[in-house]
Amino acid sequence: MSIPVSFLRSAALAALLMAGVGSAFAQQPAAPAPTAPTGPSVEEIMKTPFLPSHLAVANDVLKASGMRTMFENSMPNVVGALRVNVTRQRPELAKVIEECLAIVEKESGNVMNEGVTSAARFLAVRMSEAELKDVNTFLNTPSGKKYVEILPLFMDQVMPFIEIWSEESGARLSKIFQDEMAKRGHKL
Repeated sequence: MSIPVSFLRSAALAALLMAGVGSAFAQQPAAPAPTAPTGPSVEEIMKTPFLPSHLAVANDVLKASGMRTMFENSMPNVVGALRVNVTRQRPELAKVIEECLAIVEKESGNVMNEGVTSAARFLAVRMSEAELKDVNTFLNTPSGKKYVEILPLFMDQVMPFIEIWSEESGARLSKIFQDEMAKRGHKL
């Protein structure tokens, strides 16, 4: 049960909800393309000045929510991929490759911390330091810790339900729409 999977499941949940709404109106003309997310660009976020305390509490929220583990878990994958790919291409250099990868593994901690600090900026730009402190306080309560702990299991269970619900709801709303159009003399 890892939080990165939960994060992906959350994104999938949002996509399923949007797909369900879309299928409900499948007979309608296509809607205009969605607009870009509002708010500052990545470049603007990275240049925005923050108090160190603001970034520190945003980092604490990432850790308490389990989101920091996405960064922690990605580093072994990078090193492992390098190990497999380079050793496969140049097996005669296996010893030298391992020596170099030991240095890369040591540096991966710094790289991971840079990623977390950058991610903290995305929270800090959208929430005040006081709001982040409130979130962090909740996440560190027994209820907040339980929420973080059960979220992956919840997503595992709710995703199949949402998929079925989305299809059934789309069909139901589409039928209501077709019936209403028929009442007005328009058979679809």
